[in-house]
Amino acid sequence: MRVLKNIGSQVYLYLLWLLASVFLWGWIFTMITDTVPEKKVTIFVDAYALEDKALSIELEKELPEGIRMIRVHPFSYAMFQESTILNADIFIVKASEIGDYIDSFDGAGEKIYDAQSGTGAAMQYILYAPEGEVNEDYYLFFGADSLHTGKIDKAAYEVAAHLLKIE
Repeated sequence: MRVLKNIGSQVYLYLLWLLASVFLWGWIFTMITDTVPEKKVTIFVDAYALEDKALSIELEKELPEGIRMIRVHPFSYAMFQESTILNADIFIVKASEIGDYIDSFDGAGEKIYDAQSGTGAAMQYILYAPEGEVNEDYYLFFGADSLHTGKIDKAAYEVAAHLLKIE
């Protein structure tokens, strides 16, 4: 009985240690599974559905020199961290939303999905237009603040070329 009472009076310490452990292991996991922006190409896709992990794996089959990883994310990934999306290397957006993000783009976009023909790049990973929804063109843009469009290398162009070849 006395042991249980002693344990009960120390519960807050146990919870504090548990919380500290969760943060420590979360930080370690992030350090292992992520890298600095200089070694990573980031792609944001504004589509109805996205197989982001599978597309990342496919794109990593042809890593540009000096790049450790390629990460593909839906726009919702950056909902609480605007800086994440502002520093993206590649954007894929539908025609009607280009104006919303135009300040984040560097130059003209390249059509990646044609609404009229229903064809586009990486269609096994990106659902551009589900049945019953308005079908519109999608464009690929490079980020205005991208490190990989000439500031330190041109890896974003290599990744985009690979992306455009995927059926």
